[in-house]
Order: sequence, then structure tokens, then C-alpha cells
Amino acid sequence: MMTPVVTNALRLFELGGPVMWPILVSSILGFTIACERFIAFAKYNFANYFFRSKQRQIIALTREGKYAEALAIARSAESAICRIFAEAIEHREAGFTETLQATSQQTIDRLSRGFSILDTVITVAPMLGILGTVTGIINTFNVLSATAIDNPMGATAGIAEALITTAAGLIVAIGCLFPFNFFLAQLKRRTHELEQSAHQMEIAYNASQNKKIASPPVAL
Repeated sequence: MMTPVVTNALRLFELGGPVMWPILVSSILGFTIACERFIAFAKYNFANYFFRSKQRQIIALTREGKYAEALAIARSAESAICRIFAEAIEHREAGFTETLQATSQQTIDRLSRGFSILDTVITVAPMLGILGTVTGIINTFNVLSATAIDNPMGATAGIAEALITTAAGLIVAIGCLFPFNFFLAQLKRRTHELEQSAHQMEIAYNASQNKKIASPPVAL
């Protein structure tokens, strides 16, 4: 048995006309992306916080030139930054800095996945509401032209359609705007954190290479 809230919601959806369907699809899409990104950022933040000591160990071992030990620790840690360190150490002969930058960018790209869809929902939902407003007004004029002044109440359906679709589009857009801005702020902070970690790792690797160059050759 449906509750009064569900019954009223279905009634409003029906009064909103056919434009309510793409608005509904947009809301489901936006809600799904928002939930998925929230979980992704939560996992990323927790892993980096939990394995922060491992990151410091990897940097320290890299500075001492103990690449095998640093790689083993990096491979064992379930952290995005540690995985970046592992890729850079493993491919250091091909280009340590280049690998560090490439894998860092891949991580940022994964974090920003779905942002374009969420941004599109924020833009399209109010436009769909305006489209519903236009169709509702058109229906209103059609009713008025058909019944003249004999049935003025017949125009209320078109007016209801115009108002409901406008409100629905704005609700979807506003509901997606808050998580979208939150995710943008998270991405900015995570990008800065990643740049700092990569910079520290690059300094440690360069220091190890300088020690190797500066060390005297072993006498035979």
C-alpha cells in the first residue's frame, strides 16, 4: 500500500507531463554519480591516511638508494600514492620523473571520473524544467483556444505542468550542485597533496643518485 507521500509524488509526476521523464533520468544519473564519487573519495582519503607512515618509509628508503626495499613496501600498501611510488621506482631506468608525473595524472583522472556527467546534469536539468514550462504554457493556450471562456479551469493543467517541471528541474540541479562543488574542492586538495608527495619522492630519488655519483670507486 502506497503512503500519502508516494501518492502525492506520483500525482505531481503525472501532472508534470512527459518532460518529467528526462528530469527523472537526470536525477537518477546525478544521484548515482554523486554516491559513487563520494565512496571513491572516501576510500582514497582513508587509504592515504592509513598508509601515510608507509609513504614516509618509501621516501626514506629511496633517499638511501634502497630501491628494492622501497618497492616491496610500496607494492604491499593499498594506497594510490604508494602505487605511484611503486611505478616510479620500478620504471626508474626509463624515466623516474616522467613515470611519476604520468601515474600521478592517471590518479587525478580517475578521481575526476564522472565530473563531466554531473556537470551536464546540473546544466541540463533546469533547461528541461524550462522546456516543461514552455510545453505547459502551450497546452494552456491550446485549451483556452479550444474552450474559449466556457471552461477556464481547463487551463490549470497546463499551468501545473509548467510550474512542476520548473521546480523539478531546479531541485535536481541544486541537489547535484552541492556534491559537485564538494568533489571539486576534494579534487583540488588531493591534487595538491599528490604534487607535494611526488615532489618529495623526486627529491629523495635525486639525492640517492647524487650519492651514487659522489661515492668514490671501490679499489680493486
